[in-house]
Amino acid sequence: PLAIIGMTRLAMNSTPLNFICSACTDQRSRLKEGLFNSTGISRSMVQTVNLRGEVLRLLAKDPDQALERFTGFMDRAIDHAANLLPFPAPARTYNFTTAVIGRSEAALSAAETLAEAGLDVILFGTDRHPLGHSAPRHPNIHAFGGTTVTGISGTIGDFKIHTHADHMERTFTVGGIILGENTRKITLYRQHAGDPGRPVHSATQKSGVPGTPFIYPGTTSISGLFLADPPGVQISKRTKGAAAAILAAAAMPRGPRQSRGYSVVVKEGLCRSCGRCLEVCPYQAIAFRPNDVGGYYAEVDDALCKGCGNCISVCPADAADSPYRDHIYLEQTVEKLLLPVQGSEFKVDVIAE
Repeated sequence: PLAIIGMTRLAMNSTPLNFICSACTDQRSRLKEGLFNSTGISRSMVQTVNLRGEVLRLLAKDPDQALERFTGFMDRAIDHAANLLPFPAPARTYNFTTAVIGRSEAALSAAETLAEAGLDVILFGTDRHPLGHSAPRHPNIHAFGGTTVTGISGTIGDFKIHTHADHMERTFTVGGIILGENTRKITLYRQHAGDPGRPVHSATQKSGVPGTPFIYPGTTSISGLFLADPPGVQISKRTKGAAAAILAAAAMPRGPRQSRGYSVVVKEGLCRSCGRCLEVCPYQAIAFRPNDVGGYYAEVDDALCKGCGNCISVCPADAADSPYRDHIYLEQTVEKLLLPVQGSEFKVDVIAE
């Protein structure tokens, strides 16, 4: 295996077999299995070159030019691979218990499905809809009938359920949350203590309507937070609940999650703590931390960030940036694209209005 001989980077040239798209897909699947899962090499350390369009089409007419282009592609790929950086792998402790809030048929179906799968479930009712005797009887389901949920906070794997019961406040820690039909209308989400509460959004994208993050039916803009009875889905409530349970179980990782490479990083020394990034982040991935001078700075959670770039676009201090496609990379790319071709001249006319 490659990992045994100490290989850390790889530049590979390839082309679809016989120019057939189905074969291309099959070869990519084999590549992913062989490189990323078997050798231990990070996907960020592999530089691939597709030779079909630029090299192979020249073989019949001009083999010498095809060879020249091939060696040029490979030289540049090797040079680029030498500068590749590994994606960070944020490691954290995950809680695998799931909280189900509500007593609707869909919510109870979600709780039963998780329990039958061998996962621990904490079941809560609400003020208007207490559990009563409707809680399923299963050794993996722990029902708290007299407890009212006042809010939720935290992130996937470390959610906090804030409750009130018998004049006492109590907090439960869970890994994922499934909201019932009526619960999603009243539950407020706070990522960290002291942050203002926000309603849980579950809107679906529509053609021509901007500002809505892409979410699957049953999911929300908050990773690890699911809906037992998503609107607009015409199936039985029990099936909806079972689907939400499957989504919640699949969301829990089996080990440290590797960054996708496009997660945003905020430079603490440049951040003004204006809060604009917090307002526009649709995935609740930003929180404020105290700095060394008595103020605050924004911090991005790698496990929640989807790389949409909303925070980068509104940051007035250029403190938010993506380390693998940052402003410097963009400037260098534009500079290379605008370099004059040797032996030619460019003329730019500026017209003042």
